[in-house]
Amino acid sequence: MAVLGQAAAAAIFGGNDPVGQFVKVNSQWFRVVGVAGPQLTVQNDIAGLPATDRNNLIYVPVMAALLRLEDSMSWQKDEIDAVYLRLKPEMSVVSTGALVRGLLDTAHRGATDFSVIVPAELLAQQQRTRRLFQIVMVAIASISLLVGGIGIMNIMLASVMERTREIGVRRAIGATRRAIVRQFLVETTMITVTGGFVGTVVGVGLSQLVAYFAGWSTIVSVTSVVVACFVSVSVGIIFGLYPAMRAAKLDPVRALHYE
Repeated sequence: MAVLGQAAAAAIFGGNDPVGQFVKVNSQWFRVVGVAGPQLTVQNDIAGLPATDRNNLIYVPVMAALLRLEDSMSWQKDEIDAVYLRLKPEMSVVSTGALVRGLLDTAHRGATDFSVIVPAELLAQQQRTRRLFQIVMVAIASISLLVGGIGIMNIMLASVMERTREIGVRRAIGATRRAIVRQFLVETTMITVTGGFVGTVVGVGLSQLVAYFAGWSTIVSVTSVVVACFVSVSVGIIFGLYPAMRAAKLDPVRALHYE
């Protein structure tokens, strides 16, 4: 008995009902007992398996393929390219894959001339790779933020030294320390917001270039843009607080005499 794919049934029997009919495969006759539903066509190799249109396949029992289709003149020839296993929902896919791998390894006497592909293992490996990639990207982003924050702090410290007389004049005419802190924090925040906006524009542009030249699909969400702006403002406030406090603590008399 055999089960035909939809394309195979249409090619062999046309519009007639193939159930109960017979098909000849390698000089062997099989009675058609059903037609498989439409299957997704695989265009490229996946995990080492050759590209296959499942709608053109003819499914027969394993023992029938071994006893009736295998070339009896050459015992070294193997006509079976792949065996697909469907497990019950309550069974463990990973443990079953390990069991099948052990059985095949014993049967093939350790020749390792086969491969057992477990979708759950592939998915787990992909998730581990994605988590590792995310950790690396977070580490790189954290280092970049730290370096950028230190750079902003140094710039503001240099600005405080250059504007010492200005700070002294403002304190002399009645500006409070809170006003001085607010002034430098606003300047730092404006620098970081401008940098965050430019970085966002450059990032969106680069993602579009990558999508155009590499053929990858890139998504820039509104949430990511908002988070980027929030992080920029936070970096400006955190690393600009020390220069602002240092400017506010300057002695007005010494600041006025600073050259």
